[in-house]
Amino acid sequence: MKPSTILNWERNIQQAISLAHNDPLGNIDLKKVADKLCVSADILSHKFTEICQEPYIRFVNRSRLEAGAGLLRHSGFSIREISERCGYTNSSFTKAFRARFDASPTSFRDMLLLPNEIATLERTKIITSPYDRHMADIFTTDRTEDTRLPNYTLYYNILPRSDDPVRNMVVYMATYSQQLRAITASIATHEAMVITGTLDVVPVTTYGRMMMYVGLLLPNTPQNNMAHLSIQLSFQEAFGLVTRQIPGGHYKKLSVPMSFVAAGLPMYEFINNSCRASHFKMSGNHFFISLTGINECDIFIPWQKRGY
Repeated sequence: MKPSTILNWERNIQQAISLAHNDPLGNIDLKKVADKLCVSADILSHKFTEICQEPYIRFVNRSRLEAGAGLLRHSGFSIREISERCGYTNSSFTKAFRARFDASPTSFRDMLLLPNEIATLERTKIITSPYDRHMADIFTTDRTEDTRLPNYTLYYNILPRSDDPVRNMVVYMATYSQQLRAITASIATHEAMVITGTLDVVPVTTYGRMMMYVGLLLPNTPQNNMAHLSIQLSFQEAFGLVTRQIPGGHYKKLSVPMSFVAAGLPMYEFINNSCRASHFKMSGNHFFISLTGINECDIFIPWQKRGY
């Protein structure tokens, strides 16, 4: 296959993944995705399986169930609420969940360690150990700032896939973040953030399947309409950016004096320990890191604030 053809299909696959992630209830199917991309459903199915190593429908169903598993792990939502958020009835979620994880939602929620957790954390520790700054004392709830964010659009690239996604993230981050900073410098807003994270659910998703991303996060506010239009007309196709809607709401913000690489492992341990101890609960699975400097970053954790 020609390099231009491979690039074209990589972008089509990213679009298909983006469409699935913007439809957490699972209402979009392969035919609808193919129609949006103006390609044959059969060819899209073949290419998606070839590139992602699983059929599109399996990817969609896996993503929905892993999203539910992440909410069981770190949120305070009931199993019924989680089922509805993932597009299931309570009974159909329990049945599908048992088939996927060989455990009921209730027993899964009570597990101290998840099946993929040890492997993911050990692998991450190996990769990030050269950057370790041993500042665990700064990862405390006392240092978090409660903030409320508006709805955002994320313009992002999925980083090239490999069976070692965190190491791959370290390798490619500089190139992709520089591209996004160039966009930020050219649009008339000071509210954009260059962020990174995973599209998957830590620690539910198998380590080798995790998709890491870097993107430009821009508020969906009237004063940013021209900035959105500028990105869409001048940069989105040129940089191969796809989009995802990020819901606003309550977030825990934690500023740390270290790079995103050094922050990754203690950040997860802080989030996991805080949720398990009920210091706070998450309202969604996807925390992210804002790249504010070479040795500084801001962590944003969606926070489940009851009664609001």
